[in-house]
Amino acid sequence: MGLTKKDKELIEEAKKIIVKSKPIRLFDTGDAGSALITPKGNIYQGVSMGLYCGMGSCGEYNAIGSMISNGEKQIKTIVTVWYNEKKKKYKIMSLCGKCREMIWMICKKNKNTEVIISKSKKVKLKELLPYPWGESMEK
Repeated sequence: MGLTKKDKELIEEAKKIIVKSKPIRLFDTGDAGSALITPKGNIYQGVSMGLYCGMGSCGEYNAIGSMISNGEKQIKTIVTVWYNEKKKKYKIMSLCGKCREMIWMICKKNKNTEVIISKSKKVKLKELLPYPWGESMEK
């Protein structure tokens, strides 16, 4: 599927959260930002967090945590952007396996979540995760 104007705006939201988090200056934090939009039209953002002890989380986890904290669980579209500090360039990234599984587990309808994977393409989560581990945790 090709990208829409709304998709391109969502990419910009992911970039904004990276810029917003940079002044925090934590080790390996804020290099990747994620933004998602729900069917209700609400946008949630999250930034990656890495710590010396090896704990951390993806930007997707933090955006989804914000979404759940606001009473929603279904994701219409999601994107993750990585910022290469040395080259001063942004790159759209596909979701890692852990994030793909989490999105599937929080809502059965999320198998149809549109995942932006490049500047010009998006796919449904079920294409990236054809054989999910386990079942949705949804009651």
